Amino acid sequence: MQKHSSIEKRVKECEMELEEARGLAKAREKLLLANIRELNEVYESLREKVRQIRDRDERIRNFDEILTRASRLSSLGELAASIAHEIKNPLISIEGFAKRIEKSSDLRKVREYATFIEKESDRLSHVLMRLLDFARMRGPAREYLDVNSVVDETILFTEHHLTAFRNVSITVAEEDHLPRVYVDKIHVQQALINLVMNAAQAMPAGGAVLVRTGRRGADYAWISVSDEGIGIDEEHLERIFEPFFTTKPRGEGTGLGLSLTKKLVEANGGKIEVESTKGQGSTFRLLLPIRADA
Repeated sequence: MQKHSSIEKRVKECEMELEEARGLAKAREKLLLANIRELNEVYESLREKVRQIRDRDERIRNFDEILTRASRLSSLGELAASIAHEIKNPLISIEGFAKRIEKSSDLRKVREYATFIEKESDRLSHVLMRLLDFARMRGPAREYLDVNSVVDETILFTEHHLTAFRNVSITVAEEDHLPRVYVDKIHVQQALINLVMNAAQAMPAGGAVLVRTGRRGADYAWISVSDEGIGIDEEHLERIFEPFFTTKPRGEGTGLGLSLTKKLVEANGGKIEVESTKGQGSTFRLLLPIRADA
């Protein structure tokens, strides 16, 4: 009888343990389901965040493209003003020689005037082609170029425009026998024009702009633009390449020129450096890759 009672007691204990196990299993199931629901909510929230980030990145890319176009148009306006001067002189010459041909009966003189007209027409064609190339919106079309020749051609376009600034002169000092650089010519010209114009604007009382070329090691040739202007505050040096950041007075700058210059140089595998001392001027240096794998 005592043995039978012991068995019943053990059965009841097992039933209680089983019931507790069932309750614990149900509690765990509820907790698991709650965790699954929470994870699903977190997952959906993360998916929405990712979608928002992608949308924002797309808007930023579109906005960046708009800024680039705007700044290119601004630079194009600077170049167009210089090219207008380059176009004006040949047109005057062509008009003058055409009038002489009309009045001359000397065949030798007529041929001489016609040769002048042909020469000036070729010059006009070249200038206009450079303007069209500059205005073209495209990615880098890199090729091996003589860096000094690129500088000479670019400075030719900027010299006349610098006459708009009071007592500003430009000097070029080029190192001989530089290796060719692998870059897009139009991009480098645009970057250099931006730097020269910035240098002139940094000298409201006038001064000298110095454009130099050189080589750094086996990887880069460089173009530097130095001015004798007001310089850049140390706390601004790290921000000057940000879009819309400018230290110029309101209405005298958009803050896009240096941003675009940096983007153009980096798109060609290059770098841009700046050194500046407050009250003593600034130097910007374009490092241009020598090899195609940069």
